[in-house]
Amino acid sequence: MTRRLTMADVWGLAKSSLSACKEHNETTNKMATMNSELWNEIGFKQSKIKELQETIQDKDFEIADLDKAHTDQLWDLAKLEEKNSKLEKENEELREFAGGVVQVEKKIKQHTKQESVDN
Repeated sequence: MTRRLTMADVWGLAKSSLSACKEHNETTNKMATMNSELWNEIGFKQSKIKELQETIQDKDFEIADLDKAHTDQLWDLAKLEEKNSKLEKENEELREFAGGVVQVEKKIKQHTKQESVDN
């Protein structure tokens, strides 16, 4: 009887051991699958990060080009404003001169009219 109980206990232990090995194998397989998926995801994320870094670099170059163009436009604007100021001064001087010429012409016409009436 003792032998039977010992055999039954050994048989039970063997079944339990086999069941534990199966579960361990399934767990190991799941872990390997998850590990593989994780590495695939890490690789995807790294490629996405690299792509985004390249995009950022391209945008930085584009910003630098636009900034240079903007600076050039501001420089050109400053030159044009200076030129415009000079032209406005010249225009004002010409208007003053033209106004003076008009006054002289009026005086000449008035003077010639008076002379012709006097004659």
